[in-house]
Amino acid sequence: MMKIYKLNYLILSFFFIVSCGYQPLYSNKVTNFYIYKINSFGNEKVNKALINRLEIYKDKNSKKKIELEINSKINKTTTSKDTKGNPKTFRIEIISQIKVIKEEKINLDKIFSKSANYNNSSKKFELNQYEKNIKINLIDKIFEDIVSYLQTL
Repeated sequence: MMKIYKLNYLILSFFFIVSCGYQPLYSNKVTNFYIYKINSFGNEKVNKALINRLEIYKDKNSKKKIELEINSKINKTTTSKDTKGNPKTFRIEIISQIKVIKEEKINLDKIFSKSANYNNSSKKFELNQYEKNIKINLIDKIFEDIVSYLQTL
């Protein structure tokens, strides 16, 4: 008798979990806006990466058309040094200012910023590769924030 209750509970739990209606946020390409033009200033690599990710929102199936102006920069600072004065830890911060332009007027202006701390390495090639990965992850997070912000307009 107890096994039947456990089995029923397991089956019922499975149906609740499967039918919860979960959908990934960025997999659904139906949006309430489309981007018809993007202007960029500042750090070219960050801007190019953001523009490439925003290309999927150039679909004209939405009534709300917007123009974006992106101004990005990267700040790399030494956050601590060892006893000899050599850098021990670093901080990378990516800052992107987004201006939403409607009807040739700047309607909204918002700054998105993400940062990460990391340790120095004596192997400069590995350190460089690690910094590139950090930048990619920070750009992805900024992109997600931008899309969430544009969805709320």
